[in-house]
Amino acid sequence: MRIAYLVPEGEISGGQRVIFQQGEGLARRGLQVTLVSPSPPPDWFRLTEARWERAPFSESLALADADVRVATFWTTVASAVEGAAGAVFHLCQGFEADHSFYLALHGRIREAYALPTRKLAVAPHVARRLEEEGFGPVALVGQTFDPSEFPAAAGRGFGTGEPIILLVGTFEADVKGVRESLEALRLLRSKGLRFRLRRISTTPPAEEEKALGLAARHDVGLSTREMAAAYRSADVLIGPCHEEEGFGLPVLEALSSGLPVLLSDTSGHRHIAREAAGYFASGDALALASSLEALLDDRLARQRLSELGPREAARFRTSDVVDRLIDEFERATPVEQTPSLPQPRVSG
Repeated sequence: MRIAYLVPEGEISGGQRVIFQQGEGLARRGLQVTLVSPSPPPDWFRLTEARWERAPFSESLALADADVRVATFWTTVASAVEGAAGAVFHLCQGFEADHSFYLALHGRIREAYALPTRKLAVAPHVARRLEEEGFGPVALVGQTFDPSEFPAAAGRGFGTGEPIILLVGTFEADVKGVRESLEALRLLRSKGLRFRLRRISTTPPAEEEKALGLAARHDVGLSTREMAAAYRSADVLIGPCHEEEGFGLPVLEALSSGLPVLLSDTSGHRHIAREAAGYFASGDALALASSLEALLDDRLARQRLSELGPREAARFRTSDVVDRLIDEFERATPVEQTPSLPQPRVSG
C-alpha cells in the first residue's frame, strides 16, 4: 500500500510531530509512506523510514501514485481530494472552525471539512464534535506517543522551596489558555507567593506577555529531549487549554515524566489524565489561582499525582494508533479480486 501524507510545513510543533510519528510507524510496518510538503524536511525530527518529497502538492509524484492520501490540516484537504484515484482521509487534531484564532477563516475551514474525506480523530471529543457537525464518517484512531521519550524523573522532590511552574503554549492563541494562566500567576505573586515561571512556546514572547514580567525564562522551539528535561526539572505543569483544543500533548508528556499537573476541566484533559491531575474551571483565572495555591501547599497531593501520571500516559501508544490506521486504510482500499478464469468444458 502506498500512503502519502500532505504536510503543510516542516516547522516544529506538536501537531507536526504527530504526523511524523504516524508516518514513521506505518513505514516500519512495511508500508510505503511519503510525507509530501512544499517545505524542506524537518531538522528537529529524525525520519528514518518514511520518505520526504519536497514538492508542490500539484506536482507530487507520490500523491499521483498513492493508494491512500492523508490531509493533515484544513489547508491541505482540497489538494488531497483533487485528482485522487484512491481513498482520501483527513487527520483531525481539532476542529479549527471552533477557534477564535481562525475567526476570519471559519467559512473556508468548514468548506474544507465538508469535502468528501474520511476523518481520523485523535481524541473522542474531537470525533464527537465532527459528528455533531455532520462531517463524517469519523474514525477514532487515538494519539501517538512513546513514553520512553519522557521518562519519569528519578528522585523527584516535593519540598516546600520555591517551585518551578511550567506553562507551555502560544500566548496569542486563546484556545491555549495562556492569558488567564498569567493572570492567575500575577494574582498569586501579588499575594506574596514565591515561584519561578518557565514558559515554553513555538513563538517568541508577545510584547503584552513580556510587559507582565512574570516569566523567569521563556524557551522557544525546544526539541523532544529538551522538553523531557524541562518536565523533569519542574514542580508543576499548568495545562489551561480550552474545550476546543484537540489534544494537549504537553499534558501527556508531563504525565509520563511524573510531573504533577493542574488542568482546565475539559473533555480532552479528562480523557488524557483521568484521576492523575488536579482540575480547575476552564478559562477562570481565580479558580486556577486558588487551585494552584492549594496544590503547591499540599506535598502529598503532588506526590500522588506524580505517581499516577506515568500509568495514565502508558495508555497511549503509537503502535496502537498504527494498528487502527492500517485497519481504516485497508477498509477503504479493498484488494482487487483476480478475475476467475473460464472453466474448460467437459465433453460427454
